[in-house]
Amino acid sequence: MMSNQTGPERARPITQTLRRSFWLSLVTVAILLAAIWFGGRAWMERSVMPYTGEQPLPGLSQDVKILFDDRGIPRVYGESDTDVLQTLGWLHAGERLFQMELIRRLTRGELSELVGAVALEIDELHRSFGFARRVAEEPIDLAPESHAWLQAYVDGINAYMDHTDALPPEFLFLGQKPEPWSVDDVLAIAYYQTWYPTTLVQRISMAWRELVDLHGAAAAEWLSSDFAWQRTTLPGGRMSEGSNTWTLAPERSESGQALHAADPHLEYDQAPGMWYAAGLHSQESLDVIGVTVPGLPLVAMGHNGRIAWSFTVAPVDVFETYRFERHPEQPDRVRGPDGWEPLIERSETFRIRDQESVERVQYFTSLGRVAELTDEFALVVQWAGFELPIGQLMENGFAIKRATDFDHFRAAASDMGAMSVNWSYSDREGNIGYVQSSPVPVRQHEQFFGVLDADNPDHIWDGFHPPDTRPWALNPERGWLANANNAAVGDNWDYPVPGYYKQLRIRRISDLLNSGTRFSRDDMSAFQLDRVSDRALSWSPWLAELARASNRSRLADDIEAWDDNMRADSDIAGLFARWFNYLGPAIARQDESIPPGDMQMLIDEWLHTGDQSPLAHIDREQAGLDALEMALKAGIRPLGGVQQLHVRHAMADNPVLDRWLRLSRGPFPIGGDPGTLNVSYAVFDADQATLRSRAGPSMRYVLDWSDPDSFRLNLTTGQSGHPSSPHFDDFLEDFLSGQPWIVPWSREAVEQRNHRVLRLTRE
Repeated sequence: MMSNQTGPERARPITQTLRRSFWLSLVTVAILLAAIWFGGRAWMERSVMPYTGEQPLPGLSQDVKILFDDRGIPRVYGESDTDVLQTLGWLHAGERLFQMELIRRLTRGELSELVGAVALEIDELHRSFGFARRVAEEPIDLAPESHAWLQAYVDGINAYMDHTDALPPEFLFLGQKPEPWSVDDVLAIAYYQTWYPTTLVQRISMAWRELVDLHGAAAAEWLSSDFAWQRTTLPGGRMSEGSNTWTLAPERSESGQALHAADPHLEYDQAPGMWYAAGLHSQESLDVIGVTVPGLPLVAMGHNGRIAWSFTVAPVDVFETYRFERHPEQPDRVRGPDGWEPLIERSETFRIRDQESVERVQYFTSLGRVAELTDEFALVVQWAGFELPIGQLMENGFAIKRATDFDHFRAAASDMGAMSVNWSYSDREGNIGYVQSSPVPVRQHEQFFGVLDADNPDHIWDGFHPPDTRPWALNPERGWLANANNAAVGDNWDYPVPGYYKQLRIRRISDLLNSGTRFSRDDMSAFQLDRVSDRALSWSPWLAELARASNRSRLADDIEAWDDNMRADSDIAGLFARWFNYLGPAIARQDESIPPGDMQMLIDEWLHTGDQSPLAHIDREQAGLDALEMALKAGIRPLGGVQQLHVRHAMADNPVLDRWLRLSRGPFPIGGDPGTLNVSYAVFDADQATLRSRAGPSMRYVLDWSDPDSFRLNLTTGQSGHPSSPHFDDFLEDFLSGQPWIVPWSREAVEQRNHRVLRLTRE
């Protein structure tokens, strides 16, 4: 049997990989001790980006003025678009250079060279997807202006590296110096970003495939069913880990103008976070404020004074898994839709820190990369991104920043290459809208979520549904639109849009937005902080019944009196969290064949779908009682004592570095669960009966178009990735308390709030 490919489910999480690498690196401690001996703290301070004074930036056409607010959010004012984007590259490098190096190496599949063999699995996976290879080998269709913008951004990154007195500390501790950046690096990261939102989808798809393998066609039908209790984003249809976004029309707003709220959900137990907030203002076409991703010159979510945009992941199925039969006598051939075809081999060399390089053979077919190879078959993953143009994301990403109305926005947002997201839209004229960008394949079959035979031509995609046919809405009669990674449309759409949807949170958002006639921006912020659990609303009555059935009447009374609010100080919330997380082990007592990773995905639907569920054979009463006994054995404690958040830099697992640089924050008691708008996705330790919160709101924004100078924008930790920067963690207290941070729009208001001035000058 030939060696298997590394599957996506096997790759170690990147934060775990980095933390382990810093812990294992003995040279780290040696260099650290030398750094301390020779004035390490002074060096650390020199490596922090300046926020005042003057700095040279070669290549500018005119000097650029940067105004920083008290949280380190820059407002860049320049003459030309290229000057402003070059400055953004300089700022990204100044605050997040090591993070950018990680994502560049992650994209290339070269992380092992930096941190060692712990990253080899990730490198093999990403090299097989070919993010950097495709950019290098295929011509990327970009308009001259777009290429000039990318080059300006790259020039800013390289200028910072060339002129800084000291690189960020991570490079010193790893003994590395970053290579100069290129436009290809940025394009490869953009290509990777179209795949990044689908990692959740792919993780769930592996679990769903296991269910279909285990339970057959009935499970596939259940997974693709459109149940009456579900909600959709677009009105008229029946209605993940991911995000929340919603918009309200002027008639639903106290101010008489549209309201827009967004809080994307990502890992928030790491510092720095994903987002870097910035305002970009030129005398040409750029005039925008919002959050950016270091490594890309795009404002991912924000507003330009005329329109606002945000997004959530659209967990649409843009993958297919095929089974290619291997030729019994010619193992280098497999049977595809056109008969026998060669199994393509590609040899890849991986350089590994402190070790010899290793060679790996990766396999491909006409339909995509081989995820698993045995003597009998090749299991192949096809992804929409293998076929769609890379440059489309950059072109239309730039177009969104300059859009002035819904038609222009929709034209750009619906055609983002392989990016699969739900876009929320609002504008100063009072319009609200929704656009889905997912490139839905034209399928000739409806055998979703299973493994298809590659030699059946009916299983092969026939292109993609055109961008102008993708789901969208403008100004619905009900006066609001929302998405929380739920299905955008029901079975009434023109074509199937299968996906790995979850229904938690969208029902809570719907109930809140239907609960009154008019709302304020304070209401929007309050909704973002809401801890009432959609999950608890569904399940707590049954938990009370179980408590009463087991002769615990007082406990049953307390559960019935509970408001389903997953507050950190609530004892019943703590009990509910433990009980729900013990349901999986309790079910496994009755049926060990169900993969543990599938449990949480199934349990929420189990309550609503009953006999149709793959868990229908489970004695639900017994499982619930067993879970209750396990939860009570662990004790009743406030949720904040059960569930906590630890925020850590990648270097924090090295105790010497952690102590010297103060790299850890917490633990903090955290409320919420996957069913609350103020969400918490946590890892459950059944032995300790504790939850470690790993993901949640990565930023929050609220915009009331009646007053853009009161735009609210909060990050989780801080703007800077440098542990010695004053902006490494200065957002953390506001994030935990829910205190909004104001980021005004007008130049006059910015001048009043942003008192630190940095000038970048031509040489």
